This record gives sequence, C-alpha cells and structure tokens, in this order.
Amino acid sequence: MLELSNLILLLLLYVNVKVIKKYLRSNNIFLLFLSGVLLFTFFNYWLTVYSIILGNFVNHFQIIMNILPILIFIIIIVLESLRKKEQIEKNKTRDYFSKYLSEKIVDNLLEGKLELGGKKEEVTILFTDIRGFTSLSEKLDAQQIVELLNGHFDIITHEIFEEEGTVLKYIGDATMAIFNAPIKHENHTEKTINACIKIQKRMNIYADLVQQKYGIENFSIGIGINVGEVVIGNIGSHKYMDYTIIGDPVNTASRLNGQARAGEIVVSEKVYSKVKSKFKFSEPESVKVKGKEKEVKIYRVIYT
Repeated sequence: MLELSNLILLLLLYVNVKVIKKYLRSNNIFLLFLSGVLLFTFFNYWLTVYSIILGNFVNHFQIIMNILPILIFIIIIVLESLRKKEQIEKNKTRDYFSKYLSEKIVDNLLEGKLELGGKKEEVTILFTDIRGFTSLSEKLDAQQIVELLNGHFDIITHEIFEEEGTVLKYIGDATMAIFNAPIKHENHTEKTINACIKIQKRMNIYADLVQQKYGIENFSIGIGINVGEVVIGNIGSHKYMDYTIIGDPVNTASRLNGQARAGEIVVSEKVYSKVKSKFKFSEPESVKVKGKEKEVKIYRVIYT
C-alpha cells in the first residue's frame, strides 16, 4: 500500500513540474493556479500517508503543512512577476537597440558582455548622405520620398550590421554610424571601409531601381570617414537618452562627407595611415573644411 502511495506522490510531483514548465512557456495563469492545487494535494496526501510514521508531528504541524503550499504558491507568483518584469525590460532594451545594433551585438549587450557607460574610446566614424537630395525631393511626393529613403537606409544598415558596426542615427537623408563600439574590433577602420565599399556598390544597383520607379536619374550618396578618440555612451536627459558620440573627430567625419562627390568615399589622413596597405587610394588633397583653421588632407578610396 505504501508503495502505491509513494507512486501517487511521485506522479503528483511529476505532473506539477510539467504544469510549471508549460506555464513558463505560455504564461497561462490557470496553469499557475493548477500548480498550487497540485502542491496542496501533494502535501496533504503526504501527511495522510505518513501520519502513522510521523505520529505527533502531524498533529502539531498540520496547520503549518496546510499553509506551506499556499506560501509556495505565493512565492511562485512573486518570482514569476519579477521574471516577467525583467523580461519586459529586456524586450524594451532589445527593441530600442535593435534599431541601431545588429542582433548579435544586442544579444551580447543583454547578456552583460558589453558596456554602454560614458567613456573615451577610439572609434571609426562614418557619415553618408544623398547627393542633391533637396532638388530630388521636389520631384516626389511625401510617400515616395519616405519609400526612397527607407530603401537606401536598408542597404546602408544591412552592410554596417554585416561588419558589426553600429548605426547611431538617421538625420534627414544622412546616416551616422561607428565601428569599435560597443563591440570591439582591432581592425575597425578596415571593417568600416569594407562596409562603405559594399554600400556604394549596392547603391549603384539601387540607383537603377530609383530611376525605373521614380524617374530620378543619377541617384547616389557620398561617404566621409574619420577615426579618433571620442566620448561615447548614453547621453541625454533622464527622460530621453541616446547612445551617441561627442568629439572633434565626429565633426571632421561630417565635414569629410561634404567633400565626397557622388559615389565617393573620402577618408582622413588618420584613416589612410591605418589602412593604406589594405586599399587603393587617390593622391592626397588638401582642402579647407568648416571649423578647421588649417587645411585637412583627404584621400578618396578607389574601388571597382
């Protein structure tokens, strides 16, 4: 008889474990309630089966043993509530950063392998924008402009993510992105140029689509790249923050973008010195850029 009772007790525990696992997958509150009932039944049946062996223990602690399942049930609810709250926060973080980071980087971020605190880091910065966008936008209606922009942003974002870079923001028709934060790469400058070459090549194909669909000829973008130490982190007010960068190298990268003609990739002398053996470049040019007293030496990436 005792063996049968033990088998029933084991069965109750087994069923309860299955119910809890199913609840964790489905979040069905009925299953949580059922788990509490099963625990209550298990403990009471256990007391009944072992009352002869336990003797006075049952009489003295019957009330406690009856309350115990309820306490366990309450603990389960509290723990599950905390788990759900943590999951909601993780989902919010994932939704926010998935706009700027590749899925792999977001996973590392959520696992605590990456830091987003404010600090100084060397990063490679790139800016892109559409050449002649103002006149181009005058030929299209609002919906067409949005479609055209989104199509070209898809290309840029995909190639940056492929090289494990970070898209910081879209500014009108421009893109601002970095490499080497939050995920680190020793060859971050090389990866930046690889991404930009792929972007420009794909943009040539996209230009044909733009012409066919919207009648716009010679759709193109320019890209400027610089490398340097910047302040990087979550910056903003307590109500709204951005993961972004601040520093003179950022401004220089933006100015270099202004020097890039249609389909070109313009880099600074610092970028050139880091990757000159990896890519082909034009002869250097000295140009005057806004915010700089001295002329800046630039190079244009040669790609086919």
